[in-house]
Amino acid sequence: MKKVIVSTKENLDYGTLIWIYANNRKVYRSSKSINADTPFHRYDSHYMGMVEELYRDQEKHPILFKRMIEKSDRIFGVCLNKRRNEDGSKDMKVLFFLDWDSVQDFAEDTFPRLLKEEVKRRKAAKQKWLERGKLFSEKKKMSQ
Repeated sequence: MKKVIVSTKENLDYGTLIWIYANNRKVYRSSKSINADTPFHRYDSHYMGMVEELYRDQEKHPILFKRMIEKSDRIFGVCLNKRRNEDGSKDMKVLFFLDWDSVQDFAEDTFPRLLKEEVKRRKAAKQKWLERGKLFSEKKKMSQ
């Protein structure tokens, strides 16, 4: 399991499954989130591009992907978070696995915990945003 920051034009949701084929180096994603009960052939596939298009760090990632692809005919990734760059592109933190069994173990054991933490984080961020907006509104009323 390797954690990698990838750059993509598409907006991938938390838990999105992506995979890279070793023979042609094409990258695909599913519109479904990872689920321990779903076999791989049940995920829909959408072509994202070639693996070289995912590199943000041109010196580090090509070597990492090459090593991982050499060990397997297909590697799998699960998107864990995203952030927008100043130039409008999006970076995703993706956890890559060498085989489907590892992905399912992750989906069964670790991913539900991470999903709960992500939901809590989003609720806290929303609450903070609401509080800041309320404070701003009150300051504006007082200044008038």
